[in-house]
Amino acid sequence: MAAGSFGIGRIFGIRIELHWTFILFLLLPLLLQAYGLFLILLLLFICVLIHELTHSITAIKNGIGVSRIILLPIGGASIIDTTKIVNPRVEFNIAVVGPLMSLFLGGIFGVLVVLMPAGPLAQMMQRLFVVNMALGLLNLLPAFPMDGGRVLRSYLERKMSAYDSTMVAIRVSKYTMALIIVGTIAFLYTAGIGYPAYYKELIFFWNLIIVFFLYSGMEAERESMIVRRSTSHLLLRDAMSRHFVYVRPETGADRLYRIMKGRKEHTIITRKDGEYAVVNASVSGAIAADMAVAIPGMQAKAKLVDALYSMESNDARVAAVLSGRRLVGVVTMQDMQAFISLHMINRNPAPGRDAPKKVTKLFIL
Repeated sequence: MAAGSFGIGRIFGIRIELHWTFILFLLLPLLLQAYGLFLILLLLFICVLIHELTHSITAIKNGIGVSRIILLPIGGASIIDTTKIVNPRVEFNIAVVGPLMSLFLGGIFGVLVVLMPAGPLAQMMQRLFVVNMALGLLNLLPAFPMDGGRVLRSYLERKMSAYDSTMVAIRVSKYTMALIIVGTIAFLYTAGIGYPAYYKELIFFWNLIIVFFLYSGMEAERESMIVRRSTSHLLLRDAMSRHFVYVRPETGADRLYRIMKGRKEHTIITRKDGEYAVVNASVSGAIAADMAVAIPGMQAKAKLVDALYSMESNDARVAAVLSGRRLVGVVTMQDMQAFISLHMINRNPAPGRDAPKKVTKLFIL
């Protein structure tokens, strides 16, 4: 589970999580006794979920795994498997279906507004029409990490490399953010009276949040592509550690203590339910299997950056490194990130614009 998010169930095998800010977003109208607003936000939650499910289902149908969907106050994110090379046409299809679904839902609510008699229900349908149309059009903006940025990249990638198309799309993202800022400032200066109290201020801060979010997502895409290009020759075995001890599942706690004390090895691997697991001494138990937490197994010949993103997508902090079925090493998220960072520094000794701040996960909005 992602930090700060809470699982609420699964749909089509995809874990659905709510970020704590989204939960607060839903609870605030209840605290203010604005029940009509709460109902609208609840329906909007369903619409955003449908938007994300179209992304995820399209990805799965094209052989791309989706670990979970996280819902945020500003939208949602589908956490996808980034270890596979995605055909530009497939990326286009995955990215475009979300906005199209939002526009389709907006069209349905628009028809209901026309057919329904005037009243509170029609007003609710009107708001949902506006919100879904805005959600669809906003996501088509050519800016990462919006769907429009991925649509643009997939189009460019038919004639350019993945790296070059991403960098061009990032430049377009910067222009898009600049236009949003200029447009917001122009609105503040030209909008006349007649708006509700603090309406213009709310628009300003909301657009500021959107620009900040777009910039963060754009930087994540840039850094991810730089890391991929710079570490394409590195394999998982290059960063793995052989400092571990394998013990049988029935090994007792006293024996585990003697191993840690005598051999000075604090990473202890065992088997649990047929899978490799790491012994967590903070979990009470009489034997190793009772204290073990399952970890993913990855092949030593896998690309290092693919293994890292796979671990991030599945919130795994430790992984078993395998050669076939044989355990040959272990690797931690922290060690992999440090190894990649040092590799980048060694490759580019002088600090430059290509030096990544950190390795980040990818998602589709």
